Amino acid sequence: MDARHHRSARTAARSTRNLTLTQPITDHPHRSTEPSLPPTDPDPAHNARCTALRPDTHGAFLVSPRYLAGDDGLLGDSVTDALVAAGWSCWTTRSQTRHLFDTDQLRGAEWLPGHSNVLFDGDPVLWEFFARTDPTAPPQWTAYFTARVPHELVTAFATALATAPDVTRGIEPGRTPLQPLADAHWATDPTDAGNTYYAPKLQAWVTYGALSEAIEDGNPLPGLPGYLAWAQTDDHLPHHWCAAFSPSTPQDLVTAFTTVLADPAPVQRSALPQDAAGHLTISLSS
Repeated sequence: MDARHHRSARTAARSTRNLTLTQPITDHPHRSTEPSLPPTDPDPAHNARCTALRPDTHGAFLVSPRYLAGDDGLLGDSVTDALVAAGWSCWTTRSQTRHLFDTDQLRGAEWLPGHSNVLFDGDPVLWEFFARTDPTAPPQWTAYFTARVPHELVTAFATALATAPDVTRGIEPGRTPLQPLADAHWATDPTDAGNTYYAPKLQAWVTYGALSEAIEDGNPLPGLPGYLAWAQTDDHLPHHWCAAFSPSTPQDLVTAFTTVLADPAPVQRSALPQDAAGHLTISLSS
């Protein structure tokens, strides 16, 4: 990697620590001091309606790298389908916000298309995930995903959340979520070795370090590190997408995300993202 790329990597690593999260004015159920709980099963057919009439997900194109492939319009539906298939409840508000909970109401997700005031580095947050130890307790950790994150990445995280035996065990030692990136031959930043990895051509990054104070976590200690990931075609252009995992997010959940992120295999798409034109390898799907 030449010196220009090293300088770009250092600039990118610094910029992640300045990513800001703007919280919504309105409360979500998991943020309230006395959270309202969903009805046990007000409409047994509602979950079926959440997954009904999905568009055909068999894309006409094979696209790589996947971190620039966009979400193909499936970011909401793909994740919802995975959680409903795992037995989670799903109900939708008038503003089209979806609230999903496991059977114990301890693991949750929110799809927020109507909350454009929830911003991460100026980009709207569309998915939030969390876990808690009691239905009336605040979150132990929170994960955020903006618009345009490839749906495969968020679905992998959601599936891991739904199937992991314990998701409230707090901060774990080690940096195992970065290992899939190293295994895929992503480069580590020489100025932040072992904490920041970037994809070929510096078009995607994952870093372990300081987070915005607005990122919600149940650990009372200040300044704990967490994981940030994002993609952009050049370090002077806006991010294509961002993801953030608060310090107590279980590492196996973040690892599920980074494993799919680092996979070099192309993904199927029905529509091609225009903002990444010229940076994609595209072929017709069989």
